This record gives sequence, structure tokens and C-alpha cells, in this order.
Amino acid sequence: MSEADVPRDRRRLLQAAADLVAVAEEIEAVAVRATAALTRELRPRALLRAAPGFRPQRHLLRALTHRSGLGIAFSGGPLGRPIARLSGMAGPGRLAVHVLVLSLRLRIAAVELTHPEVSRDPVLQRLVAAIAEDRDVVAARALRALFRDRGAQDALSAIAPMFGEILALRALLDENPFNDAVGWAMATGRGVMNTDPILGITTRVMSSMDRGAGAARPTDPTPEETARIRTGDSIVAILRNIQAIGTDGRVLIQSVLGPDDVVRYVVQAPGMRPGGPRNDSPQDLVGAFRNTVLRASPYTGALKDAIAQFGVSDQADIALTGHSAGGSAVMNLAQDPDFCRRYRVTHVITAGSPIDFKTPADPRTWIASIINQHDLIPVLDGQGSGTCFDLHPTWYTVDYADPTHRFPLCHSVAQYAANLANDLPEARTHIDTQLAPYRGSLVRSQLYLMLDHAPEDPR
Repeated sequence: MSEADVPRDRRRLLQAAADLVAVAEEIEAVAVRATAALTRELRPRALLRAAPGFRPQRHLLRALTHRSGLGIAFSGGPLGRPIARLSGMAGPGRLAVHVLVLSLRLRIAAVELTHPEVSRDPVLQRLVAAIAEDRDVVAARALRALFRDRGAQDALSAIAPMFGEILALRALLDENPFNDAVGWAMATGRGVMNTDPILGITTRVMSSMDRGAGAARPTDPTPEETARIRTGDSIVAILRNIQAIGTDGRVLIQSVLGPDDVVRYVVQAPGMRPGGPRNDSPQDLVGAFRNTVLRASPYTGALKDAIAQFGVSDQADIALTGHSAGGSAVMNLAQDPDFCRRYRVTHVITAGSPIDFKTPADPRTWIASIINQHDLIPVLDGQGSGTCFDLHPTWYTVDYADPTHRFPLCHSVAQYAANLANDLPEARTHIDTQLAPYRGSLVRSQLYLMLDHAPEDPR
């Protein structure tokens, strides 16, 4: 196959995968209706009216349990839910699930077209085949071999382009009934990955640890930071500012006098703060989970407090930018109708952030999502580079791969800035053109320390 054929064949594979999702959803809808009909037929009055031999009930039961019908396909309602859970413990039996598995395998094939190194990797091929065929022991051995032979960084980097599809396959095909719903959501593109696809533990358990209304406290940059921080009027400058302030719990807000003599504001939010799962910063691990699966968090509360303290005037233009969990947090602000009524959110620009299932409250907001295909973090909402869904056709999405395949290096804000500066001139120019109203002279720059709770008044 020539290189010119790859984009065309990839589109065909992804279109076929999307068509199969539609078929699976229609099959599932039939299963829901059949389960509801059987529930009605098993009520006492229906049983009394039934002809000898209970023919209606037998036919419905056969359709919902036989391999020549819908498989073990009880779905919905008081009868369907417990039976579905029990049947899930025996492995996949639903026809709809088998159709989704075929869709996921087509998506993996599409990834292999654009990442030929995947198809040349025998260990990775063995892992994918074992998961798709529901051979847990072989899959476990292949995964161990991948990590043993390549090390954690290279192993994670190798599976990153198809990580979402692998997780969805695992959730759909294993015998754990508690992760079936998240596997279905990931495979159909219908919802955020709010449950652990391996164990089925809801991420709300972790996100519930992220407490507090969120608060901000002004803080001064170090002399070195002062020398490195520039006006955030271009995408590379913004990412390098985020790199300069680091991930120690701070955000940067700048006001810029634009070419039309209007003052506009740029919020620049870093990603997760290193350390334990929970600390005194909204940028901790539990905060990152919460910003991915929920719409509000102490991080968003702290950002609101910082913006108010900075003195952003009502109805002012404001651009929200962020890396990793910072991108999820600023996107949550853009989803907040009250926030968007107070300020005009003109732009949201994120790099390496899981934001696929977030939508701005103001349809005029311009969204740019920048994703390195070997970066695992954007896949945490369940959609990766192998997705066959165009969830946001109006967004500007930069979905790319560079020679730096190693994770977490490819997730770093420094790498995203370098890619845009050196490797992605078209994307850089397009984003900077959108930011033209913010290109001007710097009026004021202020760092804020993010806190879970407002500090106590010492008086």
C-alpha cells in the first residue's frame, strides 16, 4: 500500500467502524424492547391469558437467550438489569457486544495504518489479538512481556495510539459485569469514561475526595520566572508561560491591550501538581479525575476566584488556555452558563487534555484541542486517536504524532510547545490567527496560588 492510499483507507475503516456502532445500537434497542415485552408477558394477567404452552413467552425468551437470536441480551428494566449483570459474569453473550468488538478491531486496524510500527511489533500484536479474542491469560502474558522488554515508558508509548480501543475491548469482553457500561460508552462514543474500565470502580469514588469551594491567593514570580514569562498572545508563548510557572499549584492571568485598544484577558492553567493523590492544591490527582468526569471542582472555583481578584470586568473578552488537567479545568469554566454570562469566553485552547465530552455554554466560543497521539492523558475520557466519531465538527483539532513517542515525555508542556514551534507550522499559524485580537502590549501579569479552601482570616 502506498502512502497516498493510507488516509483514504483509514477513512474507510473508520466509516465502517462507525456504521457498525450504529448497527450495535439498533440491536441493543431491539433487545431493550424485547426485554420490556417479556416483562409484560410474565405478569400474572398476561400469564393467565397466555395460550397453552406459553408460546409468546417462549419466543421472547429464545430471542433474548439463543445464539441465533440476540444472544444473552436482557437489557433495561427491573428484569433486564440483574440478568444482564449475572450473564456478564459468564462473559460476552450479546450480539450487540460482538458487533461493537468488530467495530473496535476495525479502529485498531485504522490506527495501524497511520502507525505502522504497531503492526511490526509482535508483542503488541499478540496483546491486541488476545484481548480481542478474550484470552485473558495470553493477554496478561503479552502485557507483562511488553513492560519487561520495553520498560514502562516505551510500553505505554507503544499502546498509547490504541489505548482507548484496548480498554474498551477489555471492558466489553471480560467477566466483570461492573465495567460493561463504561465499555459500551467508550465503544459507542456516548459518554465520558467515568468508571475504571478494568475493575469497574467509579471514578466518582476518587473525585469525591476532592473537596472545597476553591480559592486563589496572589503570589509573586521568582526573578527567573519573571525573565521567562512573556505576553500570552500566541500559542507557543502561552505553553512556554505554563512551562515557566510549572506545576506547583499556580496559574497565570494576563491582560493585554489589543490592536483595537480593547483590553482582553488570557488565563493560563498548568496541569496536575505532582505528589500524593490528595493534597492542599486543586491541581492534585483527585482534582484531575474530577475535572475530567465532572463539570465543576475546587480547581474551577479557584480559577473563578483568581479571575475575580484580577479584576476582569463584566462582559470582557477572555481566552482560557490550559495543559493537561488545566485544559479540562478551563473547559469546565467554558461549560458554566453563569461564567459565560458574566464574561465573553472567546477562546478555549487545550494541549494534552481529555475534553471530548465537554461542550461550551456559548456556541460562539472557539475551541482548539491539541493532542499528541502517543500521549495517554487525552484518552482518559475514553476517546483516543482511533476514534471513529467526529464529536465536535466545529472544533479545531490538532491530532498528530511526532518522533518523540515516549510517554510521559510526549505529554509534557515543553514537548507540546516544541512541536508547535518546530513541527506544526500550519496549526501554529491557524491558532495564532484566531488569537489576533489578543496580540498587543502587556498591561498586567499576575500569578495566583490555587487552594482547595479559602485561607482563614488571621484577624
